[in-house]
Amino acid sequence: MRQATVSETTATEDSPVIELGLLVVAPHPDDECISTGGTLARYVDEGLRVKLVHCTRGEAGDNLAGIDLDGRTVPELRLEELAAGLAVLGVTDHEFLGYRDSGMLDTDDNEHPDSFHRADLDEAASRLAAIIRDFRPQVVTSDDERGGYGHPDHVKANRVTARAVELAADPDADVAGQPWRVAKRYVHTLPKGRLLEAHNLLLELMGGSPWGAEPITNVSDLDFGTPDDEITALVPVADLDRKMAALRQHRTQVADDSFFFNIPAQVTQRFFGTEPFALREGEAHGTPEDDLFAGLRP
Repeated sequence: MRQATVSETTATEDSPVIELGLLVVAPHPDDECISTGGTLARYVDEGLRVKLVHCTRGEAGDNLAGIDLDGRTVPELRLEELAAGLAVLGVTDHEFLGYRDSGMLDTDDNEHPDSFHRADLDEAASRLAAIIRDFRPQVVTSDDERGGYGHPDHVKANRVTARAVELAADPDADVAGQPWRVAKRYVHTLPKGRLLEAHNLLLELMGGSPWGAEPITNVSDLDFGTPDDEITALVPVADLDRKMAALRQHRTQVADDSFFFNIPAQVTQRFFGTEPFALREGEAHGTPEDDLFAGLRP
């Protein structure tokens, strides 16, 4: 794909200047905190335009933490949790793409007619492309091609986002709004080297990790994550406590005794102190970049 220039992404005949904007696509409530909480907070604090789109409302999620629902359903409470988490991060521009949570692979939720997993790719991408054309972000992020740990909604979020960026730029696409070419499309992902280091350090300090109780010696033995040489950006998390505070709002999904909140400080900083991204479209400026807007700022 031809690279977009800054002028193409910041100016139109009707609007000569478009302020820098970030669009983050997340499959379910809480995913935005885990993968991009620090990035969202950073650019909100910088005064950039920041928009978050959730593909689903997390309807298939269980009360994993076993909290008292106080007469509410899990889907109802997850929306309250999302609002509280976004308030911590400072995100005020948010919308849903309009699909139902598909649940884990090969479950009955996958077959629900409204599930994101079953959605027609171009129909879902056209919905997102219309949002892109309206918001006009220079930078878009989503899950990686494997969907992190392989959840069908995470995989679909990647495919829909990639197609939506393409449709948004196509003047012949049947999408509402004026064409808009995104300058940089990233996927958030986990470098295999970091996963390997975190796993073995947790074994040493705690006797186990989320990936098992046996040492892993080679990154090739990890069945998820991204090779380190594909990581093109490491965005520093300036306030790690804020990221974790936002995640704590998702009380049904992340219990107080969760891995996220109970690992040694040095592991927390190493594992969550930067948020890794791999550039899929556009031009990197530096390796690794510490700013998703590198090369796009005035």
